[in-house]
Amino acid sequence: MRGLTKLGVLSLGLAAFLQPACSGDDEQASQGGGDRLVCEGVNTVSAESRLLTRLQYDNTIRDLIGLDLRLAEDVFPLENTAKGFSNNARAHQASPLGVEKYLEAAESISAELSSDQLGALVPCDVASADEACAARFVTDFGKRAFRRPLTEDEAAGLLKVFKDTAPKYGAEEGLRLVFQTFLQSPQFLYRPESISVATSETGAVQLGSYEMAARLSYFLWNSIPDDSLFTAADNDELRTAEQIEHQARRMLEDPRARAVVLDFNRQWLGLDRLTNVVREETPGVDSGMTFDSMQLPSAWTESLERFLGEVVFDGEGSVHDLFTSPVVYVDAELAKLYGVDAPAEGFARVELDAKQRAGLLTQPAMLAMFSHPDQSAPIKRGVFIREQVLCQPIDPPPPSVDQTPPDPDPNLTTRERFAEHTSIPGCHDCHKKIDGIGFGFENYDQLGRFRADEFGIPIDASGEVLEATEERLNGKFDGAVELSNRLADSAQVEDCIATQWYRYATGRVENDADGCSLQQVQDAFQASGGRFKELLVAITLSDAFRYRRPGSQDGAQ
Repeated sequence: MRGLTKLGVLSLGLAAFLQPACSGDDEQASQGGGDRLVCEGVNTVSAESRLLTRLQYDNTIRDLIGLDLRLAEDVFPLENTAKGFSNNARAHQASPLGVEKYLEAAESISAELSSDQLGALVPCDVASADEACAARFVTDFGKRAFRRPLTEDEAAGLLKVFKDTAPKYGAEEGLRLVFQTFLQSPQFLYRPESISVATSETGAVQLGSYEMAARLSYFLWNSIPDDSLFTAADNDELRTAEQIEHQARRMLEDPRARAVVLDFNRQWLGLDRLTNVVREETPGVDSGMTFDSMQLPSAWTESLERFLGEVVFDGEGSVHDLFTSPVVYVDAELAKLYGVDAPAEGFARVELDAKQRAGLLTQPAMLAMFSHPDQSAPIKRGVFIREQVLCQPIDPPPPSVDQTPPDPDPNLTTRERFAEHTSIPGCHDCHKKIDGIGFGFENYDQLGRFRADEFGIPIDASGEVLEATEERLNGKFDGAVELSNRLADSAQVEDCIATQWYRYATGRVENDADGCSLQQVQDAFQASGGRFKELLVAITLSDAFRYRRPGSQDGAQ
């Protein structure tokens, strides 16, 4: 907002947006599979101020003022990502364009607030508010906006905005300018943690209760603390593991937790790729089906998101279910593709043949996403599983390598064509880790349909896992269902999923300093039988979530 800039709002710290986040440990993804660590005492890592993502900003505005505007999603710059996640503290930094959009958003949100809606935030009549009323507004609203009580200097600076503007523009306009100032403050837009000091017993900084309330709320809800969390923080009751666990379990029963799991899955699986995919029949193939290819991406996305929500929150909610359930959600368009009765409206839950479908990796959306427009893509499928399910990164191909997929050929199966394409000298070392997995999914075409043959040639869906860090995963398998069942009970897969969630929760890529905390989380996840809710609780109880290293963020406001 231009008026606020003239009032000197930038002096409150907007320039800090253009500075890098506080430096911490160098980020370097762990490779997994190493020897177990010997961990003693409290193991800490550096903490970094984290800029709200677009989703977090929109959720925060919704829960702060009661208006679900979704403004940031439409106008803020896209976040930079790290390992697929948009909330990485080092990747997601403010830019000059972003600062400009924060100014515009504050003005736009203020304009959306009617006098009555503003009055619901202010403890008096907005038209006749005096300095005492404005001071209460600064204190009460500010505590929720900053996720902690304001310091005396912060409160005085914000009250000064009212005192400087109300006499000239009126009390309501003065309050609106205070409101806009809050929304432009680094203490609102960032999540700094700077209150607590290190204890002599551990040498670590245990987060204060207000800091913990904000960590919990932005991890499990992507939004500000609710009244229960603020009350617990007021009473300093977010210190012990028991207190934190109680709140975490309560929060997981809230619908906002489902939205967080959805956000994680979208980023972990890269579901944005589905938005604009176009999938058609393979040239020369006449399946006798008619379908609307423009409707499929949204249908696939909805289908997969419903499946993932069921896996995490219904039934046992385990990794085993994630990789073995034959459940698929279909609407009328998807029902045609997969040979089931169409629901009268919306989506219906169906169980497909368990000999053909087993969990996430055989979900139609996943198979379609990792395909080419008119044919399956065994390399894409293999790379995804190797990197996102096993946490074993694959080096990108050299720039000189032609990555154009071979055209469909009625005399050759996809497997035969890609085997020729990837047997080029210099490609074999990487492709032996990829192709053996990807070829196991050749029973599924680019539309996610099961097939026993291609151009009348029987499908060979045999595969082999090589060089997994968990030895029991290695070896030959016959088809995606057999592989999925092997992955369903894998410690390496559970550790990888725990690592992905740890990255999402902490806002960084793990490094050596995270080793003990990550091991705590992985051990608890395995001990629970791979149950997702227990994984999320375990993260909130880890050293990395409850403590930080002395010196990181000290003195930051």
